[in-house]
Amino acid sequence: MDIIKKRAIFIGATDTGVGKTLVSALLVDFLRRRGIDAGYQKWAATGCEEEVPDDLATVRALADDRLRPTAGAAGAENWCKPRALPGSNLELTVPYRLRLPASPHLAAEQEGREIDAARLVSSFEQALAAHEVLVVEGVGGMLVPLNRRLLLIDLVAELALPTLLVARSGLGTINHSLLSLEALRRREIPVVGLVMSDEEAEPPELIVEDNRRTIAELGQTTIFGRLPRCPDHASARTAFAPIGHEIAGFL
Repeated sequence: MDIIKKRAIFIGATDTGVGKTLVSALLVDFLRRRGIDAGYQKWAATGCEEEVPDDLATVRALADDRLRPTAGAAGAENWCKPRALPGSNLELTVPYRLRLPASPHLAAEQEGREIDAARLVSSFEQALAAHEVLVVEGVGGMLVPLNRRLLLIDLVAELALPTLLVARSGLGTINHSLLSLEALRRREIPVVGLVMSDEEAEPPELIVEDNRRTIAELGQTTIFGRLPRCPDHASARTAFAPIGHEIAGFL
């Protein structure tokens, strides 16, 4: 299967809680508002207390048709009403929804289950066939185990999924980012680039800017931009717009 021609992109991360759900949601929203049928999938979600996982709820909130731009707004002329919100088929969109907020392998074991790679591949192929572009969000960092025999990154490698890495912008991100990039390249996974995400409202600019330069140079990767902490959907869309344009060029 030629995944690249079928236009799928995996949103990975250097760690848990770095902003990959928001980046995934904003990318789906960015594409859909430009008339592209973008779908969303997350192979496993943990810490699920509701039927709809928080990750999918975030994607749906941003893609809600009620948020259509007003006439004359930037990008309004290119907006095309999507047929439905992402993830209408919950079993296909998030095949494993697990209660324990832990690594997916452990969360599944606590329910007497094991994540089946064949089921994930089948779900991926079905979702890919149903959309022009499929955005697949990871779970935790790239080397998180899905079960006791399979790391997340190895399933990404098996599917040859081009990967966009999301990393914190602040202190500690150089090590995590370079290690993640090295792991991706060792498995010959195409690296689309990297998005930096602020973990605090006003991170120290000296550190953030040097992190960006250092990761780009030493990691030999494209930094698409930096996503600040935003108080609402509108400001998040505005901040993400130039990043979305850059990423869309690779799809």
